[in-house]
Amino acid sequence: MSAFLNEAVFGLKIGTWLIIAAAVLAVCGLLYLIFRRKCNAFIKKHREIVLYIVFGVLTTLVNYLVYYPLVNLPGMAEHVGWWTLVVNVIAWAAAVAFAYVTNKFFVFRSNDKSTGTVVRELLLFVGARIASLLIEEAILAVFVTALGFNKNAVKLIASVITVILNYFFSKLVVFRKNKKKRIR
Repeated sequence: MSAFLNEAVFGLKIGTWLIIAAAVLAVCGLLYLIFRRKCNAFIKKHREIVLYIVFGVLTTLVNYLVYYPLVNLPGMAEHVGWWTLVVNVIAWAAAVAFAYVTNKFFVFRSNDKSTGTVVRELLLFVGARIASLLIEEAILAVFVTALGFNKNAVKLIASVITVILNYFFSKLVVFRKNKKKRIR
């Protein structure tokens, strides 16, 4: 575990990034307490995007919690290229399972549990995530395997691109609302 915490991302050790993340969360919590009414109004007005960001961060955390320990396994340094790609697929599968449940029920409120709807949404969701996985794999293959950039920095940048793509796939394709359902 200490080797994992000593891995550098953008010149800082992961342990340092964890401390920075904790400080940012503490500041956000303090700001929320100070500006609670305005924050609640903003969250209510932009509920879907706020929840997507929150669950997107948690999905990314699931991805990283699987990815980083596996990609940094002792003895795998000589296999960095292909091992990075394999581990990325494993991390992706864990994150997709988490994301489907949170997106369906909390973000886009698709509460239709009929077999047809669930199968349709699940196939579209996995298909869209496969498309974004292929984009992420291409980014990793080019920048880590071919060009030798830092695997952790490239993973971070690829993750940001993936989150943005996945929002639009989910919003516009997978969990789109029928016009009849929008009018209440």
